[in-house]
Amino acid sequence: MVSEKAVVQELVALMLAHGVTRAVLCPGSRNSPIVATLADQPGVECRSVTDERSAGFVALGWAQQAQAPVAVVVTSGSAVLNLHPAVAEAYYRKTPLLIISADRPAAWIGQNDGQTLPQPGVFNSMVRYSAQVPEDDAWHANRLINEALLELQHRSGGPVHLNIPLTEPFFGMVDAPLPQVRVIRRTEAARMNADEEESILEEAAALPRRLILLGQQHAPSPLLARLAAEKQFTVVGEHIANAPFADCCRPDTLLGANPSADWSPDLLITCGGDVISKRLKKLLRTHPPKAHWHISADGEVVDSFCALTRVLEGDADEFWDLLDAFAEEGDEEYRTRWQAEPAALPEHNFSGMKFVGELLENLPEGSVLHLGNSSAVRYAQLFPLPAGVRKVLCNRGVNGIEGSVSTAAGYALAEPQSLHFLIIGDLSIFYDLNGLLQAQHCPNLRILLLNNQEGGIFGTLPGMPDSAAIRAPHRESIIGWCGTNFTWKQVIDTEPWWSPALEALLSPAPGPVLVEVYTETELDAAILKKFYKNN
Repeated sequence: MVSEKAVVQELVALMLAHGVTRAVLCPGSRNSPIVATLADQPGVECRSVTDERSAGFVALGWAQQAQAPVAVVVTSGSAVLNLHPAVAEAYYRKTPLLIISADRPAAWIGQNDGQTLPQPGVFNSMVRYSAQVPEDDAWHANRLINEALLELQHRSGGPVHLNIPLTEPFFGMVDAPLPQVRVIRRTEAARMNADEEESILEEAAALPRRLILLGQQHAPSPLLARLAAEKQFTVVGEHIANAPFADCCRPDTLLGANPSADWSPDLLITCGGDVISKRLKKLLRTHPPKAHWHISADGEVVDSFCALTRVLEGDADEFWDLLDAFAEEGDEEYRTRWQAEPAALPEHNFSGMKFVGELLENLPEGSVLHLGNSSAVRYAQLFPLPAGVRKVLCNRGVNGIEGSVSTAAGYALAEPQSLHFLIIGDLSIFYDLNGLLQAQHCPNLRILLLNNQEGGIFGTLPGMPDSAAIRAPHRESIIGWCGTNFTWKQVIDTEPWWSPALEALLSPAPGPVLVEVYTETELDAAILKKFYKNN
Protein backbone atom coordinates (compact mmCIF):
# COMPACT_ATOMS: atom_id res chain seq x y z
CA MET A 1 0.00 0.00 0.00
CA VAL A 2 1.12 3.54 -0.74
CA SER A 3 -0.26 6.97 0.04
CA GLU A 4 -2.49 8.38 -2.67
CA LYS A 5 -0.42 11.58 -2.55
CA ALA A 6 1.88 11.70 -5.58
CA VAL A 7 4.62 13.63 -3.78
CA VAL A 8 4.85 10.91 -1.10
CA GLN A 9 5.08 8.18 -3.75
CA GLU A 10 7.82 10.19 -5.50
CA LEU A 11 9.74 10.63 -2.25
CA VAL A 12 9.69 6.97 -1.27
CA ALA A 13 10.45 5.69 -4.79
CA LEU A 14 13.48 8.01 -5.01
CA MET A 15 14.69 7.03 -1.54
CA LEU A 16 14.76 3.39 -2.64
CA ALA A 17 16.44 4.24 -5.95
CA HIS A 18 19.19 6.12 -4.10
CA GLY A 19 19.70 3.34 -1.56
CA VAL A 20 18.05 4.98 1.47
CA THR A 21 16.44 1.87 2.92
CA ARG A 22 16.57 2.60 6.68
CA ALA A 23 14.13 4.94 8.43
CA VAL A 24 13.26 6.04 11.97
CA LEU A 25 9.56 6.92 12.10
CA CYS A 26 7.94 9.27 14.61
CA PRO A 27 4.18 9.38 15.24
CA GLY A 28 1.90 12.18 13.98
CA SER A 29 -1.00 12.84 11.65
CA ARG A 30 0.61 15.30 9.23
CA ASN A 31 3.47 12.89 8.45
CA SER A 32 1.25 9.78 8.42
CA PRO A 33 1.19 9.44 4.60
CA ILE A 34 4.99 9.22 4.56
CA VAL A 35 5.21 6.95 7.61
CA ALA A 36 2.54 4.53 6.35
CA THR A 37 4.08 4.28 2.88
CA LEU A 38 7.61 3.67 4.16
CA ALA A 39 6.42 1.12 6.72
CA ASP A 40 4.64 -0.88 4.02
CA GLN A 41 7.65 -1.17 1.69
CA PRO A 42 9.39 -4.56 1.88
CA GLY A 43 12.69 -2.96 0.90
CA VAL A 44 12.71 -0.49 3.83
CA GLU A 45 13.77 -1.33 7.40
CA CYS A 46 11.85 0.86 9.85
CA ARG A 47 12.09 1.62 13.57
CA SER A 48 9.46 3.55 15.49
CA VAL A 49 10.55 6.11 18.13
CA THR A 50 8.05 8.37 19.92
CA ASP A 51 10.37 11.15 21.14
CA GLU A 52 11.82 13.14 18.21
CA ARG A 53 14.90 14.27 20.18
CA SER A 54 15.76 10.63 20.84
CA ALA A 55 14.71 9.59 17.32
CA GLY A 56 17.31 11.90 15.79
CA PHE A 57 20.09 10.31 17.77
CA VAL A 58 18.80 6.78 17.14
CA ALA A 59 19.00 7.53 13.42
CA LEU A 60 22.48 9.02 13.91
CA GLY A 61 23.78 5.90 15.63
CA TRP A 62 22.16 3.64 13.06
CA ALA A 63 23.73 5.59 10.19
CA GLN A 64 27.15 5.40 11.83
CA GLN A 65 26.84 1.64 12.35
CA ALA A 66 25.54 0.96 8.84
CA GLN A 67 27.89 3.46 7.16
CA ALA A 68 24.86 4.39 5.06
CA PRO A 69 22.11 7.05 5.03
CA VAL A 70 19.23 6.81 7.50
CA ALA A 71 16.01 8.83 7.29
CA VAL A 72 14.11 10.26 10.25
CA VAL A 73 10.49 11.26 9.58
CA VAL A 74 8.66 13.71 11.86
CA THR A 75 5.39 15.61 11.91
CA SER A 76 5.06 19.40 11.86
CA GLY A 77 5.66 22.05 14.51
CA SER A 78 7.93 21.65 17.51
CA ALA A 79 8.60 18.03 16.53
CA VAL A 80 11.03 19.32 13.93
CA LEU A 81 12.91 21.50 16.42
CA ASN A 82 13.61 18.51 18.65
CA LEU A 83 15.88 17.09 15.93
CA HIS A 84 18.29 20.03 16.08
CA PRO A 85 20.88 18.53 18.48
CA ALA A 86 21.14 15.31 16.45
CA VAL A 87 21.33 17.27 13.19
CA ALA A 88 24.17 19.40 14.56
CA GLU A 89 26.06 16.29 15.65
CA ALA A 90 25.49 14.69 12.25
CA TYR A 91 26.78 17.82 10.52
CA TYR A 92 30.08 17.82 12.38
CA ARG A 93 30.39 14.03 12.21
CA LYS A 94 29.59 14.16 8.46
CA THR A 95 26.90 11.53 8.94
CA PRO A 96 24.29 11.09 6.16
CA LEU A 97 21.04 11.85 7.98
CA LEU A 98 17.93 12.47 5.86
CA ILE A 99 15.50 14.66 7.81
CA ILE A 100 11.96 14.53 6.42
CA SER A 101 9.47 16.87 8.08
CA ALA A 102 5.82 17.12 7.18
CA ASP A 103 4.37 20.63 7.30
CA ARG A 104 1.18 22.67 7.14
CA PRO A 105 0.54 24.65 3.96
CA ALA A 106 2.47 27.94 4.15
CA ALA A 107 -0.74 30.02 4.27
CA TRP A 108 -1.46 28.71 7.77
CA ILE A 109 1.85 29.65 9.36
CA GLY A 110 1.29 32.27 12.08
CA GLN A 111 -2.52 31.95 11.91
CA ASN A 112 -3.06 30.24 15.27
CA ASP A 113 -3.35 26.88 13.56
CA GLY A 114 -2.01 23.94 15.57
CA GLN A 115 1.57 22.68 15.22
CA THR A 116 2.69 25.44 12.86
CA LEU A 117 5.93 27.35 12.73
CA PRO A 118 8.29 28.42 9.91
CA GLN A 119 9.97 25.09 9.10
CA PRO A 120 11.84 25.75 5.80
CA GLY A 121 15.50 26.37 6.56
CA VAL A 122 14.98 25.77 10.26
CA PHE A 123 18.35 23.97 10.57
CA ASN A 124 20.14 26.84 8.87
CA SER A 125 23.89 26.13 8.48
CA MET A 126 23.69 22.73 10.21
CA VAL A 127 22.60 20.89 7.05
CA ARG A 128 24.34 20.49 3.70
CA TYR A 129 21.11 20.96 1.79
CA SER A 130 17.58 22.12 2.59
CA ALA A 131 14.49 22.33 0.37
CA GLN A 132 10.76 22.98 0.55
CA VAL A 133 9.20 20.25 -1.61
CA PRO A 134 5.98 21.31 -3.41
CA GLU A 135 2.99 18.98 -3.24
CA ASP A 136 1.62 19.92 -6.66
CA ASP A 137 4.63 20.36 -8.98
CA ALA A 138 5.94 16.94 -10.02
CA TRP A 139 9.07 18.05 -11.92
CA HIS A 140 10.18 20.48 -9.20
CA ALA A 141 9.55 17.94 -6.43
CA ASN A 142 11.49 15.25 -8.31
CA ARG A 143 14.46 17.54 -8.83
CA LEU A 144 14.60 18.74 -5.22
CA ILE A 145 14.35 15.23 -3.77
CA ASN A 146 17.05 13.99 -6.15
CA GLU A 147 19.31 16.90 -5.13
CA ALA A 148 18.85 16.16 -1.45
CA LEU A 149 19.51 12.45 -1.80
CA LEU A 150 22.60 13.08 -3.93
CA GLU A 151 23.98 15.49 -1.32
CA LEU A 152 23.71 12.99 1.56
CA GLN A 153 26.99 11.31 0.60
CA HIS A 154 28.48 13.88 -1.74
CA ARG A 155 32.17 14.39 -1.00
CA SER A 156 32.34 14.32 2.83
CA GLY A 157 28.59 13.80 3.28
CA GLY A 158 26.24 15.03 6.00
CA PRO A 159 22.62 15.74 6.93
CA VAL A 160 20.03 17.16 4.53
CA HIS A 161 16.48 18.40 5.17
CA LEU A 162 13.34 17.99 3.09
CA ASN A 163 10.29 19.90 4.33
CA ILE A 164 7.05 18.73 2.70
CA PRO A 165 3.78 20.65 3.21
CA LEU A 166 0.85 18.25 2.92
CA THR A 167 -2.82 19.16 2.61
CA GLU A 168 -5.73 17.16 4.02
CA PRO A 169 -6.94 14.47 3.67
CA PHE A 170 -3.92 12.47 4.81
CA PHE A 171 -5.10 8.92 5.21
CA GLY A 172 -6.01 7.74 1.72
CA MET A 173 -3.98 4.69 0.70
CA VAL A 174 -4.01 2.76 -2.59
CA ASP A 175 -2.97 -0.79 -3.39
CA ALA A 176 -0.43 -0.02 -6.08
CA PRO A 177 3.32 -0.30 -6.67
CA LEU A 178 5.53 2.73 -6.36
CA PRO A 179 5.71 4.70 -9.62
CA GLN A 180 8.61 4.74 -12.05
CA VAL A 181 10.50 7.94 -11.28
CA ARG A 182 13.33 9.87 -12.83
CA VAL A 183 16.54 9.20 -10.93
CA ILE A 184 19.46 11.63 -11.22
CA ARG A 185 22.85 10.00 -10.67
CA ARG A 186 26.18 11.69 -10.00
CA THR A 187 29.49 10.39 -11.34
CA GLU A 188 32.61 11.95 -9.85
CA ALA A 189 35.63 11.95 -12.13
CA ALA A 190 37.99 11.65 -9.17
CA ARG A 191 36.29 8.41 -8.06
CA MET A 192 35.27 7.00 -11.43
CA ASN A 193 36.25 3.36 -11.83
CA ALA A 194 36.41 1.16 -14.91
CA ASP A 195 32.85 -0.11 -14.42
CA GLU A 196 31.46 3.45 -14.35
CA GLU A 197 33.45 4.38 -17.44
CA GLU A 198 32.08 1.34 -19.25
CA SER A 199 28.53 2.19 -18.13
CA ILE A 200 28.83 5.73 -19.54
CA LEU A 201 30.17 4.49 -22.88
CA GLU A 202 27.55 1.74 -23.16
CA GLU A 203 24.74 4.22 -22.51
CA ALA A 204 26.14 6.60 -25.13
CA ALA A 205 26.47 3.78 -27.67
CA ALA A 206 22.78 2.93 -27.27
CA LEU A 207 21.74 6.54 -28.02
CA PRO A 208 22.88 7.40 -31.57
CA ARG A 209 21.52 10.97 -31.80
CA ARG A 210 24.07 12.64 -29.53
CA LEU A 211 24.12 16.39 -28.98
CA ILE A 212 26.75 18.30 -27.00
CA LEU A 213 25.25 21.68 -26.07
CA LEU A 214 27.73 24.28 -24.83
CA GLY A 215 26.50 27.08 -22.61
CA GLN A 216 28.41 30.27 -21.86
CA GLN A 217 32.10 29.66 -21.20
CA HIS A 218 35.44 31.33 -21.83
CA ALA A 219 37.28 28.73 -23.88
CA PRO A 220 36.16 25.14 -24.50
CA SER A 221 38.76 22.41 -24.42
CA PRO A 222 40.83 21.50 -27.48
CA LEU A 223 39.65 17.94 -26.79
CA LEU A 224 36.10 19.09 -27.48
CA ALA A 225 37.18 20.61 -30.80
CA ARG A 226 38.50 17.19 -31.75
CA LEU A 227 35.22 15.55 -30.73
CA ALA A 228 33.38 18.03 -32.93
CA ALA A 229 35.52 17.00 -35.90
CA GLU A 230 34.50 13.35 -35.58
CA LYS A 231 31.18 11.73 -36.46
CA GLN A 232 30.06 10.60 -33.02
CA PHE A 233 28.72 13.86 -31.61
CA THR A 234 26.88 16.93 -32.86
CA VAL A 235 28.14 20.10 -31.15
CA VAL A 236 26.01 23.24 -30.73
CA GLY A 237 27.31 26.36 -29.03
CA GLU A 238 26.13 29.96 -29.36
CA HIS A 239 28.55 32.88 -29.70
CA ILE A 240 28.91 33.18 -25.91
CA ALA A 241 30.10 29.54 -25.79
CA ASN A 242 33.21 30.66 -27.70
CA ALA A 243 33.26 27.45 -29.72
CA PRO A 244 33.81 28.38 -33.38
CA PHE A 245 34.30 24.69 -34.21
CA ALA A 246 30.65 23.88 -33.35
CA ASP A 247 28.37 22.37 -35.99
CA CYS A 248 25.90 25.16 -35.23
CA CYS A 249 26.58 28.51 -33.53
CA ARG A 250 23.23 30.13 -34.33
CA PRO A 251 20.41 27.71 -33.47
CA ASP A 252 17.66 30.33 -33.87
CA THR A 253 18.47 30.55 -37.58
CA LEU A 254 17.79 26.81 -38.01
CA LEU A 255 14.95 25.97 -35.64
CA GLY A 256 11.38 26.83 -36.57
CA ALA A 257 8.92 28.55 -34.26
CA ASN A 258 7.75 25.09 -33.13
CA PRO A 259 10.77 22.80 -33.57
CA SER A 260 9.85 19.19 -34.32
CA ALA A 261 11.09 16.14 -32.48
CA ASP A 262 13.46 15.49 -35.41
CA TRP A 263 15.79 18.09 -33.90
CA SER A 264 15.82 16.55 -30.41
CA PRO A 265 18.71 14.24 -29.43
CA ASP A 266 18.58 10.85 -27.78
CA LEU A 267 21.50 11.88 -25.58
CA LEU A 268 22.07 15.50 -24.53
CA ILE A 269 25.39 16.45 -22.89
CA THR A 270 25.57 20.00 -21.54
CA CYS A 271 28.52 21.97 -20.25
CA GLY A 272 28.90 25.62 -19.28
CA GLY A 273 26.39 28.27 -18.30
CA ASP A 274 23.53 30.12 -19.95
CA VAL A 275 21.88 29.25 -23.27
CA ILE A 276 20.22 32.22 -25.01
CA SER A 277 17.95 30.62 -27.61
CA LYS A 278 14.33 30.34 -26.48
CA ARG A 279 13.65 28.11 -29.49
CA LEU A 280 16.32 25.66 -28.43
CA LYS A 281 15.01 25.60 -24.87
CA LYS A 282 11.49 25.06 -26.16
CA LEU A 283 12.67 22.16 -28.33
CA LEU A 284 14.44 20.35 -25.50
CA ARG A 285 11.62 20.88 -23.00
CA THR A 286 8.85 19.92 -25.43
CA HIS A 287 10.74 16.94 -26.90
CA PRO A 288 13.10 15.93 -24.07
CA PRO A 289 16.11 13.68 -24.70
CA LYS A 290 16.08 10.11 -23.44
CA ALA A 291 19.12 10.95 -21.31
CA HIS A 292 20.66 14.26 -20.25
CA TRP A 293 24.15 14.46 -18.75
CA HIS A 294 25.43 17.73 -17.32
CA ILE A 295 29.16 18.29 -16.76
CA SER A 296 29.80 20.40 -13.68
CA ALA A 297 33.07 21.07 -11.86
CA ASP A 298 31.33 21.15 -8.46
CA GLY A 299 28.69 18.52 -9.13
CA GLU A 300 25.81 21.01 -9.11
CA VAL A 301 22.44 19.71 -10.29
CA VAL A 302 21.40 21.90 -13.25
CA ASP A 303 18.16 20.62 -14.78
CA SER A 304 17.53 23.35 -17.38
CA PHE A 305 15.55 21.09 -19.71
CA CYS A 306 13.65 19.06 -17.08
CA ALA A 307 15.29 15.83 -18.25
CA LEU A 308 18.56 15.53 -16.30
CA THR A 309 19.63 11.94 -15.59
CA ARG A 310 23.34 12.18 -14.73
CA VAL A 311 25.68 14.79 -13.28
CA LEU A 312 29.30 14.36 -14.33
CA GLU A 313 31.35 16.06 -11.63
CA GLY A 314 34.89 17.18 -12.33
CA ASP A 315 37.01 18.91 -14.90
CA ALA A 316 35.27 18.72 -18.26
CA ASP A 317 38.47 17.48 -19.93
CA GLU A 318 38.32 14.27 -17.91
CA PHE A 319 34.97 13.42 -19.53
CA TRP A 320 35.88 14.73 -22.99
CA ASP A 321 38.97 12.53 -22.79
CA LEU A 322 36.79 9.52 -21.96
CA LEU A 323 34.47 10.26 -24.88
CA ASP A 324 37.44 10.91 -27.18
CA ALA A 325 38.12 7.16 -27.15
CA PHE A 326 34.49 6.47 -28.07
CA ALA A 327 34.30 4.44 -31.26
CA GLU A 328 30.58 4.28 -32.01
CA GLU A 329 29.46 6.48 -34.90
CA GLY A 330 26.43 8.66 -34.33
CA ASP A 331 23.39 9.35 -36.47
CA GLU A 332 24.93 11.11 -39.49
CA GLU A 333 21.55 12.35 -40.73
CA TYR A 334 20.95 14.01 -37.36
CA ARG A 335 24.32 15.75 -37.43
CA THR A 336 23.82 16.88 -41.03
CA ARG A 337 20.56 18.54 -39.98
CA TRP A 338 22.47 20.77 -37.54
CA GLN A 339 25.08 21.61 -40.17
CA ALA A 340 22.52 23.06 -42.60
CA GLU A 341 22.96 26.57 -44.00
CA PRO A 342 21.41 29.06 -41.54
CA ALA A 343 18.43 31.09 -42.72
CA ALA A 344 19.14 34.70 -43.71
CA LEU A 345 17.26 37.66 -42.32
CA PRO A 346 14.85 39.47 -44.65
CA GLU A 347 16.26 42.49 -46.48
CA HIS A 348 16.38 45.44 -44.13
CA ASN A 349 17.91 48.90 -44.14
CA PHE A 350 17.62 51.25 -41.21
CA SER A 351 17.31 48.86 -38.27
CA GLY A 352 19.22 47.91 -35.15
CA MET A 353 19.88 44.49 -36.63
CA LYS A 354 21.49 46.03 -39.72
CA PHE A 355 24.04 47.90 -37.60
CA VAL A 356 24.77 44.87 -35.44
CA GLY A 357 25.24 42.63 -38.47
CA GLU A 358 27.58 45.02 -40.27
CA LEU A 359 29.72 45.61 -37.20
CA LEU A 360 30.03 41.87 -36.54
CA GLU A 361 30.94 41.24 -40.17
CA ASN A 362 33.82 43.71 -39.92
CA LEU A 363 35.25 42.91 -36.49
CA PRO A 364 39.06 42.83 -36.75
CA GLU A 365 41.13 39.76 -35.98
CA GLY A 366 42.02 39.34 -32.33
CA SER A 367 39.19 41.57 -31.09
CA VAL A 368 36.90 40.86 -28.13
CA LEU A 369 33.12 41.30 -28.40
CA HIS A 370 31.05 42.33 -25.37
CA LEU A 371 27.25 42.17 -25.55
CA GLY A 372 24.61 43.87 -23.47
CA ASN A 373 21.57 41.85 -22.47
CA SER A 374 18.07 41.95 -23.97
CA SER A 375 18.05 42.96 -27.66
CA ALA A 376 21.83 43.27 -28.18
CA VAL A 377 22.77 39.69 -27.31
CA ARG A 378 19.80 38.27 -29.24
CA TYR A 379 20.47 40.33 -32.39
CA ALA A 380 24.11 39.21 -32.34
CA GLN A 381 22.99 35.57 -32.41
CA LEU A 382 21.42 36.09 -35.84
CA PHE A 383 24.74 36.86 -37.56
CA PRO A 384 27.99 34.93 -38.09
CA LEU A 385 31.26 36.05 -36.53
CA PRO A 386 34.56 36.43 -38.39
CA ALA A 387 36.96 33.62 -37.58
CA GLY A 388 39.45 35.96 -35.93
CA VAL A 389 37.21 37.18 -33.09
CA ARG A 390 38.98 35.98 -29.98
CA LYS A 391 36.20 35.95 -27.39
CA VAL A 392 32.53 36.85 -26.87
CA LEU A 393 31.40 37.98 -23.42
CA CYS A 394 28.08 38.91 -21.80
CA ASN A 395 26.70 39.12 -18.26
CA ARG A 396 24.54 36.01 -18.64
CA GLY A 397 24.88 34.74 -15.07
CA VAL A 398 21.68 36.52 -14.09
CA ASN A 399 20.98 38.22 -17.46
CA GLY A 400 20.44 41.65 -15.89
CA ILE A 401 20.83 44.84 -17.92
CA GLU A 402 22.91 46.60 -15.24
CA GLY A 403 26.70 46.80 -15.31
CA SER A 404 27.39 45.90 -18.95
CA VAL A 405 29.47 49.04 -19.60
CA SER A 406 31.38 48.67 -16.34
CA THR A 407 32.12 44.98 -17.02
CA ALA A 408 33.38 45.70 -20.54
CA ALA A 409 35.50 48.58 -19.24
CA GLY A 410 36.99 46.42 -16.49
CA TYR A 411 37.93 43.75 -19.01
CA ALA A 412 39.29 46.21 -21.58
CA LEU A 413 41.42 48.07 -19.02
CA ALA A 414 43.00 44.77 -17.98
CA GLU A 415 43.71 43.78 -21.60
CA PRO A 416 44.98 46.91 -23.39
CA GLN A 417 46.58 44.99 -26.27
CA SER A 418 43.19 44.10 -27.84
CA LEU A 419 40.34 46.11 -29.32
CA HIS A 420 37.11 45.61 -27.36
CA PHE A 421 33.67 46.16 -28.87
CA LEU A 422 30.49 46.57 -26.81
CA ILE A 423 27.01 46.41 -28.38
CA ILE A 424 24.40 47.70 -25.97
CA GLY A 425 20.84 49.09 -25.80
CA ASP A 426 19.75 52.49 -24.49
CA LEU A 427 18.11 51.37 -21.23
CA SER A 428 21.18 49.27 -20.43
CA ILE A 429 23.65 52.12 -20.98
CA PHE A 430 21.57 54.65 -19.05
CA TYR A 431 21.33 52.13 -16.23
CA ASP A 432 25.15 52.05 -16.08
CA LEU A 433 26.12 55.69 -16.59
CA ASN A 434 28.82 55.37 -13.96
CA GLY A 435 30.40 52.76 -16.22
CA LEU A 436 31.04 55.52 -18.77
CA LEU A 437 33.31 57.21 -16.22
CA GLN A 438 35.53 54.13 -16.43
CA ALA A 439 35.02 53.57 -20.15
CA GLN A 440 36.39 57.02 -20.99
CA HIS A 441 39.78 55.78 -19.74
CA CYS A 442 39.74 52.77 -22.12
CA PRO A 443 41.53 53.79 -25.34
CA ASN A 444 40.77 50.34 -26.77
CA LEU A 445 36.97 50.34 -26.17
CA ARG A 446 34.40 50.82 -28.96
CA ILE A 447 30.70 51.09 -28.06
CA LEU A 448 27.78 50.68 -30.45
CA LEU A 449 24.65 52.04 -28.75
CA LEU A 450 21.29 51.00 -30.19
CA ASN A 451 18.99 53.82 -29.06
CA ASN A 452 15.35 53.11 -29.86
CA GLN A 453 14.34 55.40 -27.00
CA GLU A 454 12.57 52.62 -25.11
CA GLY A 455 12.91 48.99 -24.02
CA GLY A 456 12.86 47.66 -27.56
CA ILE A 457 12.94 44.00 -26.56
CA PHE A 458 9.38 44.34 -25.25
CA GLY A 459 8.17 45.31 -28.69
CA THR A 460 9.34 41.98 -30.14
CA LEU A 461 7.68 39.69 -27.58
CA PRO A 462 4.43 38.09 -28.79
CA GLY A 463 1.44 38.99 -26.65
CA MET A 464 3.22 41.73 -24.68
CA PRO A 465 0.77 44.58 -23.87
CA ASP A 466 1.60 47.80 -25.71
CA SER A 467 2.08 49.83 -22.56
CA ALA A 468 4.40 52.80 -22.04
CA ALA A 469 4.84 51.70 -18.43
CA ILE A 470 6.42 48.46 -19.70
CA ARG A 471 8.48 49.90 -22.56
CA ALA A 472 9.79 52.92 -20.57
CA PRO A 473 9.96 55.44 -23.44
CA HIS A 474 12.31 58.45 -23.29
CA ARG A 475 13.82 61.06 -25.60
CA GLU A 476 17.41 61.07 -24.32
CA SER A 477 20.74 60.98 -26.12
CA ILE A 478 23.93 59.69 -24.53
CA ILE A 479 26.02 62.66 -25.66
CA GLY A 480 25.54 64.58 -22.43
CA TRP A 481 27.25 61.80 -20.46
CA CYS A 482 30.09 60.93 -22.82
CA GLY A 483 32.65 63.44 -21.56
CA THR A 484 35.47 64.88 -23.62
CA ASN A 485 37.52 61.69 -23.97
CA PHE A 486 35.02 59.92 -26.23
CA THR A 487 34.83 60.21 -29.96
CA TRP A 488 31.03 60.36 -30.28
CA LYS A 489 29.11 59.93 -33.51
CA GLN A 490 25.39 59.91 -34.06
CA VAL A 491 23.58 57.96 -36.77
CA ILE A 492 20.07 59.11 -37.65
CA ASP A 493 19.81 57.52 -41.11
CA THR A 494 21.59 54.70 -42.90
CA GLU A 495 23.57 56.87 -45.27
CA PRO A 496 25.67 58.93 -45.18
CA TRP A 497 25.87 58.73 -41.39
CA TRP A 498 26.60 55.03 -40.88
CA SER A 499 29.74 54.58 -43.03
CA PRO A 500 31.93 57.13 -41.16
CA ALA A 501 30.51 55.88 -37.85
CA LEU A 502 31.49 52.30 -38.67
CA GLU A 503 34.92 53.52 -39.75
CA ALA A 504 35.35 55.26 -36.37
CA LEU A 505 34.32 52.11 -34.50
CA LEU A 506 36.87 50.00 -36.39
CA SER A 507 39.71 52.51 -36.16
CA PRO A 508 42.77 51.19 -34.28
CA ALA A 509 43.70 54.75 -33.25
CA PRO A 510 43.76 55.06 -29.45
CA GLY A 511 40.80 56.64 -27.73
CA PRO A 512 37.33 55.39 -26.72
CA VAL A 513 34.63 55.61 -29.39
CA LEU A 514 30.86 55.64 -28.93
CA VAL A 515 28.48 55.49 -31.89
CA GLU A 516 24.85 56.17 -31.05
CA VAL A 517 22.39 54.94 -33.68
CA TYR A 518 18.70 55.72 -33.54
CA THR A 519 16.55 52.73 -34.41
CA GLU A 520 12.83 51.93 -34.44
CA THR A 521 11.42 49.10 -32.37
CA GLU A 522 8.60 48.52 -34.84
CA LEU A 523 11.03 47.94 -37.72
CA ASP A 524 13.14 45.43 -35.79
CA ALA A 525 9.98 43.69 -34.59
CA ALA A 526 8.62 43.47 -38.14
CA ILE A 527 11.89 41.98 -39.44
CA LEU A 528 11.95 39.36 -36.70
CA LYS A 529 8.28 38.53 -37.19
CA LYS A 530 8.81 37.98 -40.91
CA PHE A 531 11.98 35.94 -40.28
CA TYR A 532 10.32 33.65 -37.74
CA LYS A 533 7.21 33.27 -39.93
CA ASN A 534 9.35 32.07 -42.85
CA ASN A 535 11.51 29.76 -40.75
